[in-house]
Amino acid sequence: MDQTLAFGLEPSLSRSFARQSQEKGFVTLTGNDLELHQMLSLHTPRRSTDESQKRSNCKIGAGACGAIFAQDEEKPLAAKLAKTTDDQLWNDYKMHNHIKAHFDNCGFTRVRIPSVYWFAPPQEAYSYLCQSPQLAEAVSKVCNPRTSLLVSERILPLPERARTLLIEKYCPPQVKEDALSDNANRDCLVRPYLGSMQGKTGGQGRFFSLRNFKLHLNQMADLQLDVKAMASKMGVSMAIMHWAARTDARDVEFVLGSSAEETSARLTSEEVARLQQPVFTGPVTSDDRQGFFHQRTTEMWLLDFNQVQSIAMDEEGVAKAVEAARINDPYFPRPLGESTVEKQVWDAFEKSYTTAADAILGGNASRGHLPGLFIRGLVEAEEQRKMRAQRALE
Repeated sequence: MDQTLAFGLEPSLSRSFARQSQEKGFVTLTGNDLELHQMLSLHTPRRSTDESQKRSNCKIGAGACGAIFAQDEEKPLAAKLAKTTDDQLWNDYKMHNHIKAHFDNCGFTRVRIPSVYWFAPPQEAYSYLCQSPQLAEAVSKVCNPRTSLLVSERILPLPERARTLLIEKYCPPQVKEDALSDNANRDCLVRPYLGSMQGKTGGQGRFFSLRNFKLHLNQMADLQLDVKAMASKMGVSMAIMHWAARTDARDVEFVLGSSAEETSARLTSEEVARLQQPVFTGPVTSDDRQGFFHQRTTEMWLLDFNQVQSIAMDEEGVAKAVEAARINDPYFPRPLGESTVEKQVWDAFEKSYTTAADAILGGNASRGHLPGLFIRGLVEAEEQRKMRAQRALE
């Protein structure tokens, strides 16, 4: 794929977005809000000294398809055990491989997909668990160990400081201490809900979880996160799943988590060349010296492919893709929004989706109109939703 096109599909907008926010009268972030902004901004380096990211033989999440356990040995692994006896986990394995191959082949998105390693039917999965007594004990408390097993790369959680800041900002005061001490909140991934303006702070809830924490568009805008870049990434990802992988992308999830790789925090030769005067470029703390300047970044990840189905490259296939997007959690921007930020993220999503789709289809005369039908289908679905909401008020 043409790398010039690649850069056009996913622009790096963080600095310009922050500058535009200030020009439009946004409050300049300070203190904890500024730190949380930095922690949640995509591709922003931060020190990698958080040992709590290492987990082993414990439950770290669950969904409709299965329960997920950490098994960190030589590398961070996620072991997903099926909750049911149907073929959802096998479909997850097949579609995960299929979609990741197309993402790798297209090469024009920085959205990450975990590496998928292997699948085991119930009998082989049980034999595997018998060789890992600690994992088997953890599994037996949650689900039937005689079930299918899928092992993939584990998405590392956001660092401890980010988790503390999320709790301090969004957790109801009466349960804040419990949330800070809850081990389950170490498994923090953030769901970016670009299609929802319903985010709240505090409240009177009795429970607060950072597992798949829902961060809504209004909250991301308040933190001045680069929501247009997130929307662009989602648009490109959906185009790849629709027109390269030829799937409906049903019930997939996007989350913000830590990068898999630790990289050196030492300045590159290009960065050094740009320095105009002597400045300090060494470690900030002694932790950096011991860690050889290691750092991670916050990345957008795509996961959960158990409900994904293949589609035909025709109008019927488009209709299935529209329906899948409509019933998913509100990751994707909505058209016809009233606020400026809603309009911005929809425009970014639509532009990146259609640009990526055109690149994938390569001007195919018989299919070139289909991506536009998908976009039109989302607009029509939102028009119908608004009409139903209006009638309910009358």
